[in-house]
Order: sequence, then structure tokens, then C-alpha cells
Amino acid sequence: MTTATDLPFELVEEILIASAWSSLKQAAVLARVSRFIYELIKPVLFRTTVYGGLKNAWPCTDVKWNWLEINGGYVRNLLFSDNDACTTEVEIALETCPNLINIAIWMDPFEVDIPSFLKPLSLLRPHRLSMDLNCLFVGPFQEEHAQLPMFAHLTHLEMAGGCYDWDCMQGIQYLPRLTHLSVPRDLDEDMDMVLIIQNYAFAHCSHLAVVVLFSSLSNDTNETGEVVVEAPLPSAIQESVDPRIVSLGCEYSKDWVLGAQGGRDMWVVAEEIVERRQSTRNKSDGVHLSEVL
Repeated sequence: MTTATDLPFELVEEILIASAWSSLKQAAVLARVSRFIYELIKPVLFRTTVYGGLKNAWPCTDVKWNWLEINGGYVRNLLFSDNDACTTEVEIALETCPNLINIAIWMDPFEVDIPSFLKPLSLLRPHRLSMDLNCLFVGPFQEEHAQLPMFAHLTHLEMAGGCYDWDCMQGIQYLPRLTHLSVPRDLDEDMDMVLIIQNYAFAHCSHLAVVVLFSSLSNDTNETGEVVVEAPLPSAIQESVDPRIVSLGCEYSKDWVLGAQGGRDMWVVAEEIVERRQSTRNKSDGVHLSEVL
């Protein structure tokens, strides 16, 4: 009978790494077995790091600052969701994690000074960003702010703060690679937001392919158990809405972690809905999808 000690050392390493990637809970267990295994699977353990109350959504321990100083280079996805954190802590995290591609800062803009950590943030090259950008996209410097290096590769933007008119979000027109946009849904302003997206966002953002109007989905109201569910607009609005606009309900923190892990998050669900709508429209027009692609 072959045991682990009989296997080539390189194969044992591959098995441990594959096991860690297959399950983050398993990775957290493996990390406690020995220092060697802990060092081996660091890229898995620290790839997605959170600061705040996500213990129900994330199997690993929340970030500790001494970890970031040593392991910040492994972090690709970083989420702040704690208003108890101060501006300095955000700055430290951004400065010690130079390889971030997915950043979420869910903190009260009145409690933190966003412009103060703009410098370390502007040095990064994220593909996904979720935060309140009103302080950057409102006023005479919005074009200058939108041309910061941190926006050069941004494809997915979630405007976490309220943005209920074009003046609050028109900075998106200067983002060269933006394809996915998400804004909070206000049930009393559905039609106004749809018109803003259709008349301004699509007109000024040539690459924009998917726009999500998102609302909160809590455990109390979520009967399906899904992290993301479709939350249709009123039928009177839906009939005339652009097929690229999708309304979804989601559990924010779980959805973000799911996306960081490469799962079926809000963006993927929205893409599926848009593709289905466009396919149906093409068929009704007598055009096969294969002819369009």
C-alpha cells in the first residue's frame, strides 16, 4: 500500500496545493497542520482577504495587519466592510497589497477620508472596483480623476454610493475599458434611473455591455437560498427597457466573495440574462445568434 511518504516530494506538493484550491475551508484546515504546508498554500489563503463582518460568508480568519505586511503580495481580492476601520488602515492595506485586481471599500464616506487614500489606490490596477465614487465623479475634476491610472484597466464598477442623476456618475464616460456597471436600485426612482442609463450611460460609454440595478437581499426575504436572484422591474418599465439593463437582488457580502472565488456572482447572472434576452430578440427578428457572433 502506497502512503504519502512514498510519493515524490513534488507530487505531494501538487496534491496539497490542489486540495487547498478545491476548498477554502480545507485550505484553512491544512494551514494548521504544519508550517511547511502553511507556507506552501499561502497564495490560496491570502488571495481573497476581508476586513469586517464577513464571518458567515468567508471561511478564513479576517485580515490582521501583520499578515498584510508579510503576505500582501499574495492578495488579489480585498474587501473592507467595517466602518470601525479608519482611513489609515485602508491606506496601509492598499500600500501593502500591490497586486490587487478586485477592490471593495464599503465604508461610510462621512467616516473615512476617501481622497486621503487616493494616492495608494491610484497606484493599483484593479479590474473590479466597488466603492462610493461621488467624491471623485462630482465636480470640475471628474475627468481628471477618471483618468487616474487605477481606472485604466477597470472593467467592472459597482457604484456603492447613491447616484440618482447623471451628474453623480458621468465620470464613467472617461473609463476606457468599462463594460459592466452596477448602481443601487431605488424602487421609487426606477424609471428615472432607467432613463439615465439609456439616455446617458449607453450614449457616452461605448463599451458598456451590462448594467445592474441592485437591491439588498437578506436571509429573511430570500426564500430561494440563492445569493443572487432576479428582481424584475415593473412590467410597464420592463417593456421598454434596454435589454442590457438587469435588476437583481443579492446578498452583498456573499456575492462579493463568490465573485472573488470565480463563482456565479451578480455579474455572471446579469450576463446570462442579457444574453438570453438578446438571443430571444434575435430569434424574434428572424436572425440566428450564430449569424450575429
